[in-house]
Amino acid sequence: MKKIFLGFTILLLSISFYPVKAMEKTADILKKNIVTEGDGLYVDSTIDGRYIYKGANPNNYIKLGDDLYRIISLEKDGTIKVIKKDSIGNKAWDKENARYSTNSDDFCTSKYGCKSWGSSITTLDSAGNNVTQMPWEVNGTLKNLPDKEASLNTYLNNDFYNSLSDEVKSLVVEKEWNIGPTAYNQTNLSESIKEESIYKWKGKVALMNATDYVKSSTNSACTSVNAYWNASSCYNNSSTHNYLFSNNDPWTVSPGASSHANYVFCVSGVGDLYSNYASNSGYGVRPALYLSAKTTLSGEGSEADPYKVEKYVEEVKEEPKAEENNIDKNEVKVDNAQVVEVPSTSAQMSIIIASIGIIFVSLAVIITKKMTKKEINK
Repeated sequence: MKKIFLGFTILLLSISFYPVKAMEKTADILKKNIVTEGDGLYVDSTIDGRYIYKGANPNNYIKLGDDLYRIISLEKDGTIKVIKKDSIGNKAWDKENARYSTNSDDFCTSKYGCKSWGSSITTLDSAGNNVTQMPWEVNGTLKNLPDKEASLNTYLNNDFYNSLSDEVKSLVVEKEWNIGPTAYNQTNLSESIKEESIYKWKGKVALMNATDYVKSSTNSACTSVNAYWNASSCYNNSSTHNYLFSNNDPWTVSPGASSHANYVFCVSGVGDLYSNYASNSGYGVRPALYLSAKTTLSGEGSEADPYKVEKYVEEVKEEPKAEENNIDKNEVKVDNAQVVEVPSTSAQMSIIIASIGIIFVSLAVIITKKMTKKEINK
């Protein structure tokens, strides 16, 4: 009898532990490997609660469908920003004459493309409100936005997105992307981030920001947009200190803050940041996505053993506020935009099973004592 109780108890406890472990989010697991030097995951010194990968070749490879991506960052809300490892081909950021206007009050006054990623319908301010005007320059005169999005924006969120498998699509979430114009001569990275974040676009597929590229370097000379624009010591041999470097001249989503209506930042084949006509079709496209916070991964993150999607954690959703004396004990609250993780149904079941196991352990101990006592009395 004693062996039966002990065996059954061990079985219950073993079953209960796995689901509890499985509910741990990928972001939380990855954050256990934070580094302060060399290749790896770093605390983002410019944005609270965010973590970024830096270095020549950190273990941040992730396989989505049949394609390899790199993890750029772990966001404060638990979502994971990724970028395709390789370019999907060369394309114009915005096709020539597609949104051209002869009105000097309009944003798109160049035949050689327009540097507005969004449209007058989809462009937002930092508070998430729709805006219909943006300045060419940082703090410059406001210009009327076009009613169409950039041609690359349209392509990525239709043709490219629809080419993804249903499994990958289920992971991709809509996010607000920073699309504000950025000054090439800005020497303060935090100020560049502020410039980018003044305007936003909400959608599923975009590109890396100019500041994403800057942050991914471990070269102490490469700490600003201006450094990547000017300093040869920064961008020479970029592949030795920045995994986001690629020699296909990829576009970023960041327009240049200048008096030109068509300049957009891209990364050159030698590794520096520079701006070019949006209509130039000779530059590479590396789509970027945000993966749901419920994503969990397996693997080591190396190119040989990239992270793979394993299962999903139950999403935490904000519920409507109830009257104080009618609040459900299991209600989930989200305060100050921070996700509050609570046990999923499977985790709650694990707790119940574990409790039953503990009860059986206690019974086994009691029965063992009684049986031992009887043997002694004999």
